[in-house]
Amino acid sequence: MNRVLLLGDPVSRSLSPVMQNAAFEALGIDCQYVLRELSPAELAGAMSDLRSDERILGANVTIPHKESVIAFLDELDPLAARIGAVNTINREGTRLKGWNTDVEGFRRALAEQLPSPARGGGQGGGFRVAIIGAGGAARAVAAALQPAAEISVIARNLDQARRLCRDLEITRGGPVEVDQMQETVARAQLVVNATPTDLPPPSWLREDQRLFDLRSRRSPEGRAMLLHQGAASFEIWTGRKAPLDVMRAALDGASVAA
Repeated sequence: MNRVLLLGDPVSRSLSPVMQNAAFEALGIDCQYVLRELSPAELAGAMSDLRSDERILGANVTIPHKESVIAFLDELDPLAARIGAVNTINREGTRLKGWNTDVEGFRRALAEQLPSPARGGGQGGGFRVAIIGAGGAARAVAAALQPAAEISVIARNLDQARRLCRDLEITRGGPVEVDQMQETVARAQLVVNATPTDLPPPSWLREDQRLFDLRSRRSPEGRAMLLHQGAASFEIWTGRKAPLDVMRAALDGASVAA
């Protein structure tokens, strides 16, 4: 049986296996989606396995490896190269290519879960977004929202936020110190939590603001993003159209208790 891996730490509570394995079964593909929890020190070994084992079709990559995994790849899709983060890998012989399906996943989920103007279109550059976090997921969100939005990136590691803004050429908005989070959130129309923690506190949000929490176990919008990025990844690994309804039903039926 072929396999697709999920590389990250932690991964034990991921909802991806139920969704991806349902898709493989629906299309009669002899493949299993397998969790592989590993530390940064173990990443090189996992990538060596991925390269050498012909039974592994590819992988998803999650926290904390989305940026560091790039050093082990032979090729990057142009979008992944621009963002500087990879969440999907496929094998082409012994070569490994990195992709970023989080961008398309976020765009589709945003259109599905939140009404315009949160879709980032037709706002004349006035739509304000506060992204909390500056890792690989935050990079994908920022890329998906460009160029329509003014994007503030709030992070405890300000240098990381600065690198994100520099790499993605964000000129409206920019990096923000974490102690300025509340006032930055107050100015935003859309707030995106791209961290594993409960941010921002609910008391900070007004009724006219929208929160998009990327955590699939915490929010319907996070599960919608998981669905759409997962479908795009499935198509990269298999070359076949993802059975979106099957994947959605599998997610809806899964336990999503936080």
